[in-house]
Amino acid sequence: MPKKRQLYQERAEQLAKAIDIAEKIMLSSKSLDDITKTHFLNWGRELKNLALHPEPVFRKIASLKYLENDFLVYWNEAEGKDVEDFWIEIYKNGIDYERKDTIQAVLKRNKIKDVHEYDNVIDNIVVAEQIGRINTEQVIELNRLIADFEQRQAGG
Repeated sequence: MPKKRQLYQERAEQLAKAIDIAEKIMLSSKSLDDITKTHFLNWGRELKNLALHPEPVFRKIASLKYLENDFLVYWNEAEGKDVEDFWIEIYKNGIDYERKDTIQAVLKRNKIKDVHEYDNVIDNIVVAEQIGRINTEQVIELNRLIADFEQRQAGG
């Protein structure tokens, strides 16, 4: 059965619910310091407000996808108990988000498919190498794929 097309408000409320779940996990986190927690909580509240009360020009599913992508980057790229707890709660609450490892997907496909993946790779390549999720050869390959994507976007 095909997925029902979501209306903006339904999808915005889904994001708000996911942010509420993340907030609860952040508040009880033993692995994050208070400065990081405060940053995440403020940022989540800002995203939630943008989703639920957008300017009319941004009340589009496409705009909401950017907010969802920005919000989910940490939960897709990080590891640990907090992250596992987040995804468990997302599934328990029936929120239709899929856990992804964008960097590995791009490497496997050998191509960056859209601006969301591009932004994700740009934002996470250094940390991924620092924590050992990718090796030097993969960094070189990702940099080549970034250049290819930028050339395609420039029309070259």
